[in-house]
Amino acid sequence: MAESDEQYDALGAIYERAKHIPTGLAERATLLSAVGDLRGKSVLDVGCGTGFYTRLFHDLGAVRVAGVDSAGEMIGYARYVEAREPRGIGYEQHDAASLPVMGEFDVVTAVWLLGYAEDVAALDAMIGNLKANLAPGGRLVALVPNPDADWDLLAQYGRYGYEITRTGPLDVKQPVSVHVLGDPPFDFDSFFWEGGVFDGALDRAGLLDVTRQPCVTPDDDRGEEFWGPLRKSPSFAVFTAVRGES
Repeated sequence: MAESDEQYDALGAIYERAKHIPTGLAERATLLSAVGDLRGKSVLDVGCGTGFYTRLFHDLGAVRVAGVDSAGEMIGYARYVEAREPRGIGYEQHDAASLPVMGEFDVVTAVWLLGYAEDVAALDAMIGNLKANLAPGGRLVALVPNPDADWDLLAQYGRYGYEITRTGPLDVKQPVSVHVLGDPPFDFDSFFWEGGVFDGALDRAGLLDVTRQPCVTPDDDRGEEFWGPLRKSPSFAVFTAVRGES
């Protein structure tokens, strides 16, 4: 195996581990519930990272799937997996702030993307670019940090696979550091925005049926004692909205 392959495999093993810890399982279940039946549909995954969900959308029956991300390292890994396991997915490097119109898609997803907008004006611009890629009647699905998070419950999140620490004062958004447990552990920065910002931005974009989806957790033997607190205060929230027919 070439050294670059080894580096890519290590990258994927680290970053995609977060999709398999308990909070990642709940994230996945909630997102897929919100996305709905993808059979025969086209999907654009904006902020696709390593392509984890992009590949999953294809495997769930989407007939045309594309992924974009601003990070060349992530796009490189996604293309590496595509070359190794061809699905016909195209990946391009774009920043959501300057995302071009890549076509008309039945579903556009933005997973952990909108929280990184610089401010409300930048958030509005991002959502406008996402909307521009939706077909009439198409569905936008955005997974963002939970604007109604209970910080006492988030302080106990180690049982779900990571720890969240506030790193600055709360303004429109609360800066945090996320420490993903495991071997090796890794950290990333995120921002929890105040309530009403994300749904307000979706409304301002002229999108319809703006809805916050219920949190879905796996039906496994860990039961309500384990999953109940996570459903009460997940680290994420999923909003959906629809582009009008005109």
